[in-house]
Amino acid sequence: MAADLSKTDSHLAARCAAIASLGAGAIHVAVIPAHWSNWVPAGLFFGVLAVFQVGWAYVVWSRPTPWLLAAGIATNALAAALWVTAHTRGIPFGPGAGRAEAADAAAICVLLLQCYVVMGSALAWSRLSEARNVPRFNRAVILLGANTAMVVAVTAGLVSALAGHHPDPAEAGLPMTDMELHISGGGHHHE
Repeated sequence: MAADLSKTDSHLAARCAAIASLGAGAIHVAVIPAHWSNWVPAGLFFGVLAVFQVGWAYVVWSRPTPWLLAAGIATNALAAALWVTAHTRGIPFGPGAGRAEAADAAAICVLLLQCYVVMGSALAWSRLSEARNVPRFNRAVILLGANTAMVVAVTAGLVSALAGHHPDPAEAGLPMTDMELHISGGGHHHE
């Protein structure tokens, strides 16, 4: 009798990757307005990436094929590499070309979620041919843990993204690192 693939370690790893992808996509949706107002192509990039991450999560949840897993690995690895470049050297084009972006909680959380997508997808792919059954209780605990980690990361990322990235119209066209961070309450701002 063939094993139920939805109860295997490979499928579980794919589902955990899907959860992380959904979280990364949610944070990317939240940062679209700030990036859009700064530079429209950046807003479009985050929009396309968010749609891919949410759509990929939906499809890979129930059907983790080698091609889908490879697409998740490639897209998230490239997004993570772009993140590292943007936050260490700056992107090579656009209004902030060559200037490194500051890394806030949203940026760090999305990077971690994307890395988790790469790791979970790679594990799922590597176990496709030798998948082992995972007991129901263990699957439930692992998925609960993955969901909890995603909710914490997304909450921290969304709070960060929504709290301070409202650029002044006078700052339009400046890279995110040159915008002031406006925080209500204390009257302080950071440059």
